[in-house]
Amino acid sequence: MGHDVTMRVTSLSLDVGDDDGVTVDLDAGSLRVTTEAVKESDRKEIEKNTEKTLEVRKHPKIQFRSVSMVRDGDLARIKGDLTLHGVTKTISVEARDDGKHWNAKVSLDQREYGIKPYSKFGALKVKPDVEVNISVPHP
Repeated sequence: MGHDVTMRVTSLSLDVGDDDGVTVDLDAGSLRVTTEAVKESDRKEIEKNTEKTLEVRKHPKIQFRSVSMVRDGDLARIKGDLTLHGVTKTISVEARDDGKHWNAKVSLDQREYGIKPYSKFGALKVKPDVEVNISVPHP
């Protein structure tokens, strides 16, 4: 299980308002492993541990609400409130339009959201910083 694991959210809603306001609601229990090198048995264990680490029963939703957006050509700078694990923090995201999708990358420190990074017997540990890649197709 010593892989760099990639996961995908499989249940979400996204709304972009007329005022460029962005609202995203993610089902925290819908994270699925997409890394091909991970065996099926490990995949299920990773997903189960992710649900436990995120305390999905207590915090079933991950939410983002933009508070401002500034566009400059194919670049958008979005500032908003991210609620993860019951903790809300303001984050900034820079998204680029590739002609088909808006793409962004943001690094989150799990500890800032009250999440203790997963560890198994101290030998297998998840880094505190998690990279989140976002790709939203044009409507």
